[in-house]
Amino acid sequence: MNFSELSRLIEENMGDVVEFGNSSCDLNPSSERLKETEKLLGVKLPPSYLWFVKNYGGGEVYGEEIYSIYPVLSEQSVGDIAYQTKWFRDKGFVSKSDVVISSNNFGEIFFLNTSESDDLGEYPVYIKVGDSKMKYADNFAEFLYKRISAPEA
Repeated sequence: MNFSELSRLIEENMGDVVEFGNSSCDLNPSSERLKETEKLLGVKLPPSYLWFVKNYGGGEVYGEEIYSIYPVLSEQSVGDIAYQTKWFRDKGFVSKSDVVISSNNFGEIFFLNTSESDDLGEYPVYIKVGDSKMKYADNFAEFLYKRISAPEA
């Protein structure tokens, strides 16, 4: 899955399955805010996630939010990746090396396992429900592809 194929899939499903912003939306992070987020998370964010926030800012797939990088981190930034990751880490739902990218009403938590990395700096995405976790995708781009391609639950 390359970015042009993923962009095409996103555009084909925009307004129906996908509700994303665009490269000029207010959720497109500044380089300073990106550095701050990576410092708060304690990891470098993977290229496919950075591509997503730079091109789409953030949004939802089938009504499930994909966490973004808010312009300012505050208590109102509930959809921010750093805010959500800190909350899930503090509650003990994920480890200190995990970065939460989405969660839903079914109790599923999707996270980047930053203890595993490929040569491109990508992390696999895992899904956790209760105490059970399993690999969901090889990277964030594949995660998006699978979420968009999956029929609504």
